Amino acid sequence: MKNIAVKISEDFQNIYYIEGKKNGRYPYSNSFLVGDYIVDTGISPERINELKKRVKITNVLLSHWHEDHISGNQFFKNARFSCHPADKSVVEDISKMTNHFEMHNPTSEDFYGEVMRMLNCQNTKVNSTFSDNDIFYINDELHLQVIHTPGHTAGHCCFLEQNSRIVFLADIDLTKFGPWYGALDSSVVDFENSILKLINMPFDYAFTSHGSLIEGNDHIKTMLEAYLSIIYERDDTILSNLSERIPTNPKQMSGKNIIYKTYSISKIYEIFAEEIMLQYHLDKFLGENKVIQEGDGYILR
Repeated sequence: MKNIAVKISEDFQNIYYIEGKKNGRYPYSNSFLVGDYIVDTGISPERINELKKRVKITNVLLSHWHEDHISGNQFFKNARFSCHPADKSVVEDISKMTNHFEMHNPTSEDFYGEVMRMLNCQNTKVNSTFSDNDIFYINDELHLQVIHTPGHTAGHCCFLEQNSRIVFLADIDLTKFGPWYGALDSSVVDFENSILKLINMPFDYAFTSHGSLIEGNDHIKTMLEAYLSIIYERDDTILSNLSERIPTNPKQMSGKNIIYKTYSISKIYEIFAEEIMLQYHLDKFLGENKVIQEGDGYILR
């Protein structure tokens, strides 16, 4: 598997970082292979076929329901599928994705529909669910622990191989963009707490769904802290866009590069996500008594 798989440490056998097509950039993602268990299937059909020539996958664990993480599910017809119960219904019925992303106009639905057709996403029967701190005892040496880290989705999970202290952070992706919580089952507050939870856990190696391998507990912790700080920077920017007299709502703030510093060819989709994310920050400020709601807008307290 030398073309697509990276052995994370020579000290630990049968643990691989599987790089997705285009270096794991969307609409693809990286996978975590531990023995005959794989976490996520978005590496691309070609890479899945190459992997299957070398390993018989018995179990597929899904970090969450997003399309770039489940797009290869149909290539593992003889494997058992598991995910967190909060994400199960969407994995089993992908038509629910559009509602979760709150796309309710023809242009955005057409855009997302084209992405789904390109990826050939299909409904997946989930055989079992897992919860925080559950452990899959793959063999005597490979113990894969579930770390429930909601925020990106309600059921988003990371996975730690306990003996090697290798963690797959999934879409706590440590990118410069920062945390993404632009769906109806997302939460900025949960995302903050999930990052803090990880900061306080010891890891020797980490990698993400869309990034490369990171070595050393101090380095991993520093990157998690920098990632968390992006949420706090967004807090400050959003508060600076509010007035003490004139109510402002998320729709009025979206499109101004508050969350997305630049917009891509997917701008119509990004604007929907940005409005949702802005609303989550405003809800957070309400809970912290920093703002007052007036009609559909918010003013500084």
